[in-house]
Amino acid sequence: MQKPSEDGMNMPVYMTLLRVDRPRTKNALKSLKALPKTWKTNTKVFYVANVFGEWDNCVWFEANDHDHAMNFVQTKISTIPGVIHTYTLPTTPIRKYFRR
Repeated sequence: MQKPSEDGMNMPVYMTLLRVDRPRTKNALKSLKALPKTWKTNTKVFYVANVFGEWDNCVWFEANDHDHAMNFVQTKISTIPGVIHTYTLPTTPIRKYFRR
């Protein structure tokens, strides 16, 4: 099951976990906060978050397909100064609890 996008199309949803170089955290977060909501009309960012454990942050987004998701991660996320490792997971929403 794929999450329906705002325009009614079904787009796969992804979560990319990020490991950030500690001395560069502040600048990396600034760049993450500046990610565009929509990138190349085929990728929509839902949010950027801090996470606990081995990873530092995550970006949750939808893309038309795996190729577009990979391109987004390699072009926009992995190139952020301070991001030293990414791990992307396709996800399947089970239930939506609230709408903003």
